[in-house]
Amino acid sequence: MKKWFFFSISASIIFLSITASFCLADNSYGLLLTSENKADSKPIATFVTNQKSPVKAFLFSAAVPGTGELYTGSPKGIAFIATEVAFWTTYVVLHGRSKDLNSSYKKYVKEHIAFIVDEESKVNSVDNWNMEDYEHATQTGNWHYIYMEKDIERLGKFYWKDLPQDKIDEPGEDIMTPYRAEAYSKRGSANTKYKQAKICLSLIVVNHLVSAIDARLSAMFHNKQTLQTNTAISIRPFITPSNESGLYVTLNNVF
Repeated sequence: MKKWFFFSISASIIFLSITASFCLADNSYGLLLTSENKADSKPIATFVTNQKSPVKAFLFSAAVPGTGELYTGSPKGIAFIATEVAFWTTYVVLHGRSKDLNSSYKKYVKEHIAFIVDEESKVNSVDNWNMEDYEHATQTGNWHYIYMEKDIERLGKFYWKDLPQDKIDEPGEDIMTPYRAEAYSKRGSANTKYKQAKICLSLIVVNHLVSAIDARLSAMFHNKQTLQTNTAISIRPFITPSNESGLYVTLNNVF
């Protein structure tokens, strides 16, 4: 009889272990053994299943898209993580390309403009120019531009090297020389990549938000599927007055 009693206990423990192995890794399990053969003894085994917190799932995915879904056991988490990696990779590439194109544009402008040095202006380089100055220079053939004439002492009397000699000292907003056209094209390419990088960054934010909302919904769906907030299965040994042994199996639901 004792052999059968211990065999029953062992079989029950093995059964609970196998059942636990098929459950989600985030579920919590406990196992308690006792040597007391009393009806009021502590459980020899306890199996507990916990529900998922929608708040935790939301926060996990808000921080790192996909982690909230993995927490709830949803396979969609892998897709969100892959999307996040793809967006960040694309952003880094586009942003880097934008910086390279911008540097190329500034270098081109520097190499294809010249300066008139006289009593009014001693400037002979673009060393003091900012990005806005480069853009204004690209919009005109020479320094006769409303945004540049007012700051001639800093910017200098510049003109594009392929500008006709008789046009160097004339208003040149409408004079589109080949050098200026190329500079305009280079600036446009740099701006395009920069805008694409900004769009990609916006998509990253959207991915965080969508993943967070989806993770919360996944947690709620998971909890609804389990039909209970907390389920506990307890096994207790007992011995009858006639020296018969057995096990109490108790299912506890907490709502």
